[in-house]
Amino acid sequence: MMSAATNPMIETEEDIQMIKEYTLFPILLDMLARDMEGLMMYKNKIVYHHVLGYLKEVEHSIYPELRKLKAKMRARNIKILNTEMNALGIDIEYKVRGYIHRFTMLRGLVKAELMTMLMNVQGRVR
Repeated sequence: MMSAATNPMIETEEDIQMIKEYTLFPILLDMLARDMEGLMMYKNKIVYHHVLGYLKEVEHSIYPELRKLKAKMRARNIKILNTEMNALGIDIEYKVRGYIHRFTMLRGLVKAELMTMLMNVQGRVR
């Protein structure tokens, strides 16, 4: 029996995790940008600059991770072909070592994954 390591058709759990993160990081960045914009109504409040500064730190810490992830995906011959958001969640079409695959992340899973990613990023910023 062939394992995922010897069968290039089979994507590994690590491949799928990289694809999920690479798909979700831009969504997380959009959420941070939206929230920072939403804070503008509080710009005269004392905590505004503190909270905004913290959100910017979180935002800036994501970019290096995204670059590392992209390099890892390139090294493993993984490419996102199409990402489509809809009412149910996100449909992702990707290529792993020349073979095309698809998966869907339902809205509830997307929310849970985004919260986990945000907590992980926050832990590294502090």
